[in-house]
Amino acid sequence: MNFIKNWDGKVLAHAANGRGLVGGAFHLDFPSVGATETLMMAASMADGVTVLSNVAKEPEVVDLARFLNDSGACVRGAGSDKILIQGKYKLHGSEFSASPDRIEAGTFMLAAAITRSRISLSPVIPSHLSCLIDKLTTAGCKIMQCNPDTLEVSAIPENVHENLRGFDVKTSPFPGFPTDFQPQTMALLTTCSGSSILEESVFEKRMGHARELQKLGAKIRVCGSTALVFGRENGSALHGSQVSAADLRGGVSLVLAGLAADGTTEISGIAHIDRGYENIEAKLQLLGADIKRSIAMAYLL
Repeated sequence: MNFIKNWDGKVLAHAANGRGLVGGAFHLDFPSVGATETLMMAASMADGVTVLSNVAKEPEVVDLARFLNDSGACVRGAGSDKILIQGKYKLHGSEFSASPDRIEAGTFMLAAAITRSRISLSPVIPSHLSCLIDKLTTAGCKIMQCNPDTLEVSAIPENVHENLRGFDVKTSPFPGFPTDFQPQTMALLTTCSGSSILEESVFEKRMGHARELQKLGAKIRVCGSTALVFGRENGSALHGSQVSAADLRGGVSLVLAGLAADGTTEISGIAHIDRGYENIEAKLQLLGADIKRSIAMAYLL
C-alpha cells in the first residue's frame, strides 16, 4: 500500500499493486485497540490470510470480530494476542447487539464511590470490570452482583468516622486497569484517605486533568506519567470552581469531582464529554444529582 501526505495534512492511501489489498503478517509494537481494529477490518476483505500478533485483547476487539463474522468475514483468535483472518471478496449486512459500554458503567461506579452513594447498574458484564471492582473493594466499597448483568455499588460509610481508603493504580492493556478509568479514578482518590500513586503506562501526556482538579482544591503532584494524589482523611475537601474539559475522560473526571465538591462547579468544553457519554446529565439527574446543561457548559450544584 502506498501512502501520500498532501499539503492539507491529509494522508491518502491506495493499493500499489492495482488489485486491492493482500494479506500479510503484522506484529504490533504495542497492543493498540485502534490499530488492531483497523487491521482487522482491512484484512477481512484483503486477498489471502492475515496474521496479526501482539494485538489488543479488549472486549471491544472481540465484539468487532463477532460483528465481522456475522457479516461474512472469517476472523479467529480475537481476545488472544494473535488473530488470524481469511480475507473475503464480499461481506453482507447483519443484525448485531454490541456489549454494554464498560467504560460508561465504570464511570458510574466511580460516581457512586466519589459521592459515597449506592447505585445499581444494568446491563453490565462484570468480568469486563473486574480490575475496577478489585480497586473499589480495596478502597472499602461494597460491590454485589445481583444477577448476571447487574451490579450494586455501595460506598456509604457505616459511621461518620470512616472514609474510603486510597490505593495505587498502574494502567495497562486489557485485562489490566484501563487507561480510560485513570482520570475518573484520580478524581476519586482526591477524596480518599492517605496518598495514592497513579501511573499511566498506555498514553503519554494523559495527566492534563490534574491541573483542572487542582482548581477544585485537589492536591496532586505530577511527574511525567506518574501522579501522587494526596487524599483527605475525613472526606472530600473539594470546592466548586470554573474548570475546562480538554478531552473525553479527563472531562468526565471533572464531572465526578464536581458532584463531590462543595458549592457550584462550572465545566466548559463539554463537547468532549458528549463524545463518550450520551445524555450524561439526564442519567445523573435520575440518580439525584443537581446538574444542568447550558449552551457553553454544564453546572453542578
